[in-house]
Amino acid sequence: MKRVSLFQSSPSYLTVFFFLLLFVFIAFGSALNNEFLSWDDDSFVSANRMIQSFDSERLFQMATSFHTGNWYPITWFSHALDYRLFGSNPAGHHLTSILWHGVNIFLVFVLFQRLLSLAKVDFYSADLFWAGIAAALLFGLHPLRVESVVWVSQRKDLLCAFFVLAGYLAYLSYANAPDSRSSQYRYGGVFFLFFCALASKPMAVTVPFILLLLDIYPLRRFGLKAVFEKIPFFLISLGLAVVTLMAQRQAGAIVSVEQLDLADRGLNAVRSIVFYPMKVLWPVNLTALYPFPSQLTPASLWFSGSLSLIMGVSAFCVWRAKKRQWFWLIAWLYYLISLVPVLGIVQVGGQAAADRYTYLPTISFFLLAGLGLFRLGRVLGQSAVPRFLIGACGVVLVVGLMGLTQKQVKVWKNTETLWRHTVQVFPERLPRARFFLGTDYLNRNKLADAEREFQTTLRMNSIYTEAYNGLGLVEYKRGRLQSAEKKFKKALALNSEFVEARLNLGLVLFDLGRWSQAETQYLQALAQEPDSVEVHNNLGLLYYRQGRMQEAEAQYLSGLHKDFEYFGLHFNLGNLYRAMGRLNEAVAAYRLAIRFNARWAAPHNHLGEVYLELGLKDQAEVEFTAAVAVELKNESAD
Repeated sequence: MKRVSLFQSSPSYLTVFFFLLLFVFIAFGSALNNEFLSWDDDSFVSANRMIQSFDSERLFQMATSFHTGNWYPITWFSHALDYRLFGSNPAGHHLTSILWHGVNIFLVFVLFQRLLSLAKVDFYSADLFWAGIAAALLFGLHPLRVESVVWVSQRKDLLCAFFVLAGYLAYLSYANAPDSRSSQYRYGGVFFLFFCALASKPMAVTVPFILLLLDIYPLRRFGLKAVFEKIPFFLISLGLAVVTLMAQRQAGAIVSVEQLDLADRGLNAVRSIVFYPMKVLWPVNLTALYPFPSQLTPASLWFSGSLSLIMGVSAFCVWRAKKRQWFWLIAWLYYLISLVPVLGIVQVGGQAAADRYTYLPTISFFLLAGLGLFRLGRVLGQSAVPRFLIGACGVVLVVGLMGLTQKQVKVWKNTETLWRHTVQVFPERLPRARFFLGTDYLNRNKLADAEREFQTTLRMNSIYTEAYNGLGLVEYKRGRLQSAEKKFKKALALNSEFVEARLNLGLVLFDLGRWSQAETQYLQALAQEPDSVEVHNNLGLLYYRQGRMQEAEAQYLSGLHKDFEYFGLHFNLGNLYRAMGRLNEAVAAYRLAIRFNARWAAPHNHLGEVYLELGLKDQAEVEFTAAVAVELKNESAD
């Protein structure tokens, strides 16, 4: 019987890419109006000095440092390139993320085509083409993708996925090539892509296991060679996993067993395996944070139901494999294996789950969806009418997903919209979200709103020390110094190692004129965090105010020894030298403050005043003019 297809030929890959990219921009394009978020975007991009230049020192730092407790050299390079092109304008950074996502869904399309071709699925070529389009669009336009695409800090997800998907395609090419010198180069290419994936995000540590899955099906490569050639992949995965865990632990990101025991982690891991497919099928109430399920026990309905479902799906997939329908089992195993790093057995952060965790693991679901959609067409018959109806249903599904995605993009517009949405979905279960919302209000001087959220945080969790610190800052901004002092002391009573609260307490005591007590707090903070530049700066200011100029200079220089680009220290050092009559040294200090923060007018003003003291009126005029220009530029940017 002659096959009937809506299209009898397949467009070129280039046409497919731009077709998919068009849909991506329709769904995610409004993100170009989104702002940077105070949730990681500052430490990753907007306030990350490491990515703000391309000199050899910065490149070396990107390649070797554990900034924010992570080794992401390729991610840092991507952010640095964006900063070079777009500066601090978030639209450019969002544009890059959208483009990367477009490339990734194109790779999903190509991977689908390649896998089914190797599996020798009896598809008409045009059917295979449109099945791949369906799989790519369903994956790429799903609202679960929003967090990875719209949150600039998650560029690492997109880059890691790109190299992983490209690596899978390269491996399929290598495994099908005859043994020759070219096959060695192909193997090297696979390894290089794998390394790049790890250098983007350690999520790729599961890739060697996935390559073994591909060996089983569709490649059907059995034997010791297929295992031995993965040994370098496993070794580098293990090494990076150990290093990452050490770096995360040092950064304080890993939750201790005392805070969350292993039993609770195991229970939540089982629940998460089912939670993500549910969100794929019903993507509503997506949030930046998800709470741990309350009263989750081995006897609870959530756990028993999840475990039963996992066992049922596993049994079904094994049964289909025995019927020589391997796609089900391979897709299910791919999902389970890819999800292992983010199941929370090693808990990083306080979230029970996250939308971004689904970017790579759920690809197999969408490949199955594309396959199932077009096998349904075969079941219904080869006439044009049912095939048209299937296509129409696919269009409706894609449009529906785009609508949900566009709505979710608006949730991530700025920090306030993100956390307001989160607390609306979970009004009484996420004190952390309440705290983040309160912090955003505090940063924008909406003090009453900030106070309300911090108080709500404490009502939900009475020992949330950061909330007491937040209330202290609210009182400090209101000028209620004695009340602020009580809040900071309460935070320290709950956690004596809370250096930020100790610094804030020192600042209050300084403003109250209780300088010896302030010094005690600063010195204790310095003992707790000897590398803290802020402590050195605050101590320097205290000594400067007391007229202890030599001690102030020593503190400023100690801070600069730890972070030479800390522009505030250069500025304060300039003020110190000016007060000591060391005007030429003051000029040099102010120049460095300007060099490391070109958007700050004060150093220009102070430098102009020093030039007047030196009798250099022309140079003074240049600096005063520069100060005015910086102020005008800042006002226009705001």
